[in-house]
Amino acid sequence: MPGMKRRTLLQAAAGVLAAPQIMAQSKPEKLVYVGDNGPWHYAMVEEVAPAFEKATGIKIDFTLLPTDPWRTRLRTELGAGSTGIDVVQWAVGMAGWISPFMEDHTPLLPQMKTRDPQFDWNDYLTGTKKAGTYDGKLVGIPYRITTGIFHYQRALLEQAGFSTPPGTWDELVKAALAVNKPPDRYGFGTMGLQGAGLYSGYAPFLYSNGGRLLDFKTGEIYINEPKAVEALQFYGDLNTKYKVIPPEAMTWAFDDIVAGGQSDRYAMTQLFAPYGTLINDPKISRTGGKWAWTTVQGPHSKEEGRTWIDGHFLGVPKFTKNKEWALEFIAMCCSREWQKRAMIRGNAPPLRSVLEDPEMVERIGWPPVAAQAIETGFPTPGHPVWDTLEVQLRSAISQTLNGQKTAKVALDETATDWQRSLRRAGINRG
Repeated sequence: MPGMKRRTLLQAAAGVLAAPQIMAQSKPEKLVYVGDNGPWHYAMVEEVAPAFEKATGIKIDFTLLPTDPWRTRLRTELGAGSTGIDVVQWAVGMAGWISPFMEDHTPLLPQMKTRDPQFDWNDYLTGTKKAGTYDGKLVGIPYRITTGIFHYQRALLEQAGFSTPPGTWDELVKAALAVNKPPDRYGFGTMGLQGAGLYSGYAPFLYSNGGRLLDFKTGEIYINEPKAVEALQFYGDLNTKYKVIPPEAMTWAFDDIVAGGQSDRYAMTQLFAPYGTLINDPKISRTGGKWAWTTVQGPHSKEEGRTWIDGHFLGVPKFTKNKEWALEFIAMCCSREWQKRAMIRGNAPPLRSVLEDPEMVERIGWPPVAAQAIETGFPTPGHPVWDTLEVQLRSAISQTLNGQKTAKVALDETATDWQRSLRRAGINRG
């Protein structure tokens, strides 16, 4: 296993059997894991799960779905009290509605320590703990913390006369036009499919421009205010006015934006930090070794740049009959050695010791930039109604990106939709 000592990983696997006294439950043939199908599961699916099966004899049955079907599956089964899911993967924006169906993981932390002697709750980034908590309840164990950063091919910019990456929106446009070489390569890549990736493309421009979403307590809506409109229009203009985005990017989702970077379809992008591992790996990418990273641009200065923060958690649902074994698998996934391996294969660990490991920083490159972005970023809302609002916002982003409507018209319509959704959720403007 490149980059890690095989003995260390085998010891991590063997650790599952270190405390048999805690296994009061009978051993199942399998554990059912339900999560999304993002391209950061490689180490978990292809390495951790086989190691767990070898150590315990228990197979991990993965159900990895696109974002919307994944959330629907969890809502349906957990809402019905089904015992058919043993390990739940959930994201920050799901915290509000999924919390009632999950164990409180605070009392389980000592058991994590029993299973993995190196487990240290203080090693987890403070932001991940907050994001994993809803109404005072720890809903899961942090597994992935990510944010949006700026990825760019340094040599291409230097060849075009740019000694540093763009720091403002004007500089971004100038750089994108300078390296735009259609049809072979374009200046800027993005996820344009009307799906879960749209918000992460728009949010850096929204927050950098001082825009806001809404106030969940009062129901006051800000998404169609001038700063939010200006941000969306600029984002849309990259495609419709400046034409620096690959035409096929309007059909791209998570796997596609990675594949686009690997196949040299764009020179720059604002994207999930850990996707930099996948697009910069020479073993799987034509552009491997060519990428560099910085924080996102601000409209007028680099210091204005702000982005989003999100993360994924592994949790034990209340209804599983295999609580002890589910926690065993979670402990193995979250161990430092396996988190290092997962980081090499596209994950973004929530552990300081892994993110700051000199070997990882040297090998991966983007961790210091991600850490900087997280300091000033905006977490994805965790309120139960956010899922509905985010789906409605997708239409406005998509319509603006495709030139079907101006940002003002699209966001005014979104605000109207949000008013109805908030009213149905019992959130009224005060």
